[in-house]
Amino acid sequence: MIRTSRALAAAALLTLNLHAVTSGSTASSKLRPCHVPGLEEEVRCGTYEVFENRAAHKGRKIALNIVVLPSKRTKAADDPLVFLAGGGVAPATGYAPFLSGAFPTLRQQRDILLIDQRGTGRSNPLECNLSTDPATPEFREDARFVAAVRQCRQQVEKRADLRYYTTPLAMDDLDDVRAWLGYPRLNLWGVSYGTTAAMVYVREHPDRVRTVALQGVIPLDAPMWLEVPRSSQQALDHVFAACADDPACHSAFPDLNKEFAALLQRLGETPVNVKTEAQAGVKIDDEILRGYIFRLLYSASRIHDLPLLVHLAYQGDYQPLAERIVVKGESGIPKGIYLSLVCSESIPQFDAAALPAAAAGTFMGTFRTGRDVTACNQWVRGWLPPHFFAAVKSNVPALVMNGELDHLTPPRYGKQVAQSLPNSLHLILPRRGHNDVDSCVTGIIESFIKAATVSALDISCLAKTDELSFAVKRDDLMK
Repeated sequence: MIRTSRALAAAALLTLNLHAVTSGSTASSKLRPCHVPGLEEEVRCGTYEVFENRAAHKGRKIALNIVVLPSKRTKAADDPLVFLAGGGVAPATGYAPFLSGAFPTLRQQRDILLIDQRGTGRSNPLECNLSTDPATPEFREDARFVAAVRQCRQQVEKRADLRYYTTPLAMDDLDDVRAWLGYPRLNLWGVSYGTTAAMVYVREHPDRVRTVALQGVIPLDAPMWLEVPRSSQQALDHVFAACADDPACHSAFPDLNKEFAALLQRLGETPVNVKTEAQAGVKIDDEILRGYIFRLLYSASRIHDLPLLVHLAYQGDYQPLAERIVVKGESGIPKGIYLSLVCSESIPQFDAAALPAAAAGTFMGTFRTGRDVTACNQWVRGWLPPHFFAAVKSNVPALVMNGELDHLTPPRYGKQVAQSLPNSLHLILPRRGHNDVDSCVTGIIESFIKAATVSALDISCLAKTDELSFAVKRDDLMK
């Protein structure tokens, strides 16, 4: 999943100005002018109702929340960009401010179509009171966690039949909206879980796809959560090796591996409580530290602080770590839709008994994935077609991307997916993690969509990527 910057989040609080935009797309006649948080310009909003149980074609309906960022030109191309969000699954419409600025060239020619997938955003969100903060007793204690998951299920089942919140059904929803708005074909950009959604749409509606860009791609048959501990360890090893190759970092932290291992062991035996300016006491133990390191690995910019934070904590100075380790706010992903997707499409791909061996020798251990396994034992398995986990085969032009440092969807995943997409290009994005998106990456995507081919695609900006940099003293830490 891509996370927008703090600046974009702050922009959501700004007073919105009126700035009309016209578009020649058929979407303009079906949707109303509107404003969305964080975006000054006028866009188009609306809803489209689908049956929750699509096969029965009766019963409860879901009003899908739709936002269209119109092309800047009066006459737009008839194949918009559709952003398919990650996280399993974040509300796509929340990315309108980011997408408005990320694709300036594309927006001159095409609409950007955003739909909150069923179960998220304003499309019957499956939200409930379920903590995912590793510092809370509700998440850490088995009995309390099981009770909380059951309560969550009871809450969302009052307004949803959980059998019908899976990716294939959501992609059929997307095609209904496409047809309603009058777009003959789509350009898809999926990130993380969104790559699953994009590949399912390509398989179910092949004639309706002009191009597909997959970033942080996950093979449909990959047991990602079983492999996450090993993938995360490999990413951390890569970071430590980069520190060792950097003269300043190596000089400051010559024994980083040993210090990290010793710190985990110490916190496992004796947790600490640290007073910060914001809180009277921040508890840090080994599992809380594992979760924090896991979050840092999402982005190269966050990795900048990792060696110094480990070193200071190893020396007994926990203050900088405590100031950063607290989970700040919720992800915006409804817990119910996350569990409906993960428990139907991810966790069933492996035997939970294989987890201890898969996680052996990794800093992550079994706890993070184990919590999903526990939750899924209490959740409903949703409907999937028999062929769901088979590789998607298609000749659609496909741009397949994975970050070099990606600890969730490592480069080997992209290589696997590209094998069944003969008209594809697989790019390993240097010194980038799972969430790293910049003007180089979006520029490549723009060029790809414009040309609708991977032939002769200019990717020269990737070679100009800066090397990883590391904080070596307190003043270097990111604020």
